[in-house]
Amino acid sequence: MSKIDVSVIQQGSFIHVAVDYMGKKATKELKVCRIKARSILFIEVDKPNRKNIFRKVNLKDIDLLTPTQLHVKKDILPTKWESAWDAIGTSPSPSYARRHFSNHSKGWAPVIKAPMGASMDALAVSVSNRSTTNSAAGFPMV
Repeated sequence: MSKIDVSVIQQGSFIHVAVDYMGKKATKELKVCRIKARSILFIEVDKPNRKNIFRKVNLKDIDLLTPTQLHVKKDILPTKWESAWDAIGTSPSPSYARRHFSNHSKGWAPVIKAPMGASMDALAVSVSNRSTTNSAAGFPMV
C-alpha cells in the first residue's frame, strides 16, 4: 500500500470527490478546508438550505488523489457533520431566555419586562420614578 501524497492539493481549492457505495457512484465538488496528517477536511456550502456541511476523509481511505479529484475506497463514506454556526437562529432553551448576566451587579438578574401593551417609553418612566434615597435593603444610599 503506497502512501498518499497530499502535497498535490492546496487548502482552499475545489476537488471532485468520488464515492462508490453499495454499487452506486456519486461525485460532489467540495472545497478543501484543512489538510491534516491523517485526514483531509472538506466543506460543502448548501446555499438553498443555508448550511455548511463538513466532510472528513481519512488518508487511509483514499484510492486516488490528484489536484482535481479524489476517489474514496469502495463502500467507505466520508464522515459528515454540520457546523455549530448552523444552529444560530434556533430558539434557546427556556432557562437562558428568562435570565441574563448583569454586569452591574456581577450576577444573574431577572429581565425587566413591560406589561402587555405598554411601550418602552412607559417602561422607562416607571423605572425612573422609583426612589433612589433607600436601597432595596432599606439602607440610605450614599
